[in-house]
Amino acid sequence: MISNSPPIYMESDKHIAVSRYKTSYGMNLHTHSYFEIEYATTGKCSQIFKNDSYEFGRGDLAIFEPNSRHEFYALSELEILRIVIKPEMLPKIYYDNQDAFDMMHIYHLPPNEVRRVENILIEIEKEYNSQNDYYLEVIRGCLEVFFAILMRVKDTVEQTVQKDSLIDFKVFLTYIENNLTTVTPSSVAAYSGYNFPYFSKLFKKNVGTNLSEYINNKKLERAAKLLTDTSKGIEEIVYEVGFNHKSYFHRIFKRYYGVTPEEFRKSNSRQKSILNKQ
Repeated sequence: MISNSPPIYMESDKHIAVSRYKTSYGMNLHTHSYFEIEYATTGKCSQIFKNDSYEFGRGDLAIFEPNSRHEFYALSELEILRIVIKPEMLPKIYYDNQDAFDMMHIYHLPPNEVRRVENILIEIEKEYNSQNDYYLEVIRGCLEVFFAILMRVKDTVEQTVQKDSLIDFKVFLTYIENNLTTVTPSSVAAYSGYNFPYFSKLFKKNVGTNLSEYINNKKLERAAKLLTDTSKGIEEIVYEVGFNHKSYFHRIFKRYYGVTPEEFRKSNSRQKSILNKQ
């Protein structure tokens, strides 16, 4: 069954809850006490976690442990398959490899694994909706296979990428600068030819800032210049520098500059007026 709004939280006496919902907006910053899997069946969004922004669509998984603060913004109408699980339902393979899973929260599945993972998630959904005898045991079996595939994906990525010493990161910084309006972390990784999670780690190691934060900071710097040097409306500037949501732009602008865009413009206008009079 598909809802048009985010699902309610899991009932306290349940081990697992599964739902689908459609949204054209997203979900605000939130946290919860259980483990969560999100999978986009259609549409695209921007998943934001630990100040990283990830382009997210079919073939991508988001996995959040309890008490993780995260949010997402829809880039088009989006349908999410959402599975929330109490920690005691997680299989042994998860706990045996917890450090590895804790390092990766967004998985861009290789094409040959997308359909297989989708089928596992749909099987979990069917078992939950029917709740026939032994449905929890069947779901636990599905979760074992699910996490085993994710470990395989992670290992394959690490075994097949080239050595990071061969990468000239100046090329990617120039690419970002030249495509600032449309660039996303995923598009930079695609331009590099590397798997996104691996490239993101290399970028932070070589540049000193994570990829999403670097792109956002460059966009904010361009927005600040437009606020100072032009009379363009703030909403126009938001979209010109490549943000899709005004509220998100306002929040990270204030975090970066310490003031709102309106306050920034006013302050710089006064300074320019004083300088012009001198």
